[in-house]
Amino acid sequence: MANLSKLEMKILKKISESQLITKTELRNFMKNNGAEGSKDIGHVVDSATKGLIDKKLLTAISPVGSTCYIITQKGSRLLQEIEE
Repeated sequence: MANLSKLEMKILKKISESQLITKTELRNFMKNNGAEGSKDIGHVVDSATKGLIDKKLLTAISPVGSTCYIITQKGSRLLQEIEE
């Protein structure tokens, strides 16, 4: 099982629920749900999503010019294993 931080896990679960989320929506969600005190929420979220992409749990796409994230099959399986 991949070793994920609490922030990475929260992001992975949010993207799984949304199925597709823009970078802006994700930043706004994290700003309002658990990243209080972080001065540069954009940097924190970018770093966490990059880690998830490197672990092949997320994919970044740009269907309409803005970056969006979707969960991969590997990411979905990981969440299922954790929730069992």
